[in-house]
Amino acid sequence: MNKEQVKKEFAQVIRNAKIAAAIFFILLTPSIVMIIKGVDQVFGQGQDFWFRAGIAGFVIYMGFTIFLWKCPKCKKFPGRGWFRKECQSCGTELS
Repeated sequence: MNKEQVKKEFAQVIRNAKIAAAIFFILLTPSIVMIIKGVDQVFGQGQDFWFRAGIAGFVIYMGFTIFLWKCPKCKKFPGRGWFRKECQSCGTELS
């Protein structure tokens, strides 16, 4: 696998991580709004529903991180952060 392929694949991994994070925050936001504003329902759903939705979003994001956040070359955890320049496991340039 050449450098450009690695960078392209890692860019897709980052894009997918951002999508997973967005899902988490979208599902978590109504619960936070309900707590801060003291609202009983958001979109016709109560706080219990949105709390569980936030947990589901967290599970989705953590599942992505555990199973799919990998270096395209060595298939190991590349390190934390979306702005990684190189894999901490194999040293491959990622972006």
